[in-house]
Parts: sequence; structure tokens; C-alpha cells
Amino acid sequence: LREQVHREIEQELGFGMVPNVFRALDSSPRMLESNWGMFKSAVLEGNLPRTVKEMVGVVVSQVNGSEYARQVHLHSLGMQGVTEETLARLAAGNIRDSGLPASTIEVLEFAQSVARDPSGQGPSARVRLRESGLSDSDVLEVVGAVQLFSAVNIFTDIMGVPVDGA
Repeated sequence: LREQVHREIEQELGFGMVPNVFRALDSSPRMLESNWGMFKSAVLEGNLPRTVKEMVGVVVSQVNGSEYARQVHLHSLGMQGVTEETLARLAAGNIRDSGLPASTIEVLEFAQSVARDPSGQGPSARVRLRESGLSDSDVLEVVGAVQLFSAVNIFTDIMGVPVDGA
């Protein structure tokens, strides 16, 4: 099972390798499989662009002070053509000055706010996302990405997962 999931990760993720976050789960192939499934569902599938969801990963990781996911998603975004200037602004938490479309800024500010205080979010935050042009399904994708990256931050920090290539 582990080798099968590794092959799928290599093919679908586009890095040509298995990131350390997944290798850290190798001793439990079922956990590896389920975590990959959640990542695939939250980041690689759906209507919102992968880049937006990976930007959510950067923002959530920035708030949580979690270096692993922050670095991995900055690298991935660079590979997907996001400019160095935009990456630097995202890495510094400067969402408003990122030069991104208003709807993306709204998504990233929502993610930042939720990462800072999940209990302080509610219907009004979701309404703002809907008003920025997102469908109910899109809002669910954003919330799923925030949930995933919050969990990834906890996992990589507790397990001491090294940044890939470090």
C-alpha cells in the first residue's frame, strides 16, 4: 500500500518525489493513504485553483509559525509560476499588498483570520466570501484547505518533519 500511495503522490503532486510530510507517515500505510486522500481532495481537486489553496497553506502556516508547510507551499507556488514578489509578500504576511485579485485576497484574509482565531469565525465570514463571488462549494474548499493546513502544521511541528531538501 505504501509504495502504491507513493507512486500516486509522485504522479499527481507534480514534484517528482514524495514530500517528507508523507514520508513521515510511512510506518502507518493507512494513515499515509488517508492523509494523502485528504490532501488530494482539499488541494488538487475542486473548483478553486490549486495556487489559491496553496496560498492558504502559506498564510495558515505563517500564522501558526510552522515552517515546513510554509516553505513547501512557497516552493510549489514558485514552480507553478507565482512571481517572486508575490511569494515574498505572502511569506511576510502582506496579503493586501500581494497584487492578487480581490477575491483571492478575501480568501487569504479569511484563512488568516480563521488560523488566528477559529472560534471567532462564523456566518458573517462565510457571507463575505460569498459576496466576493465564491459559491457554497468554493467556501467549503477554502474551509477544507484551512482545516487541512492547520492539521499539517500540528503534525509537522510535533513530528519534527524536516523541510524537503534541507
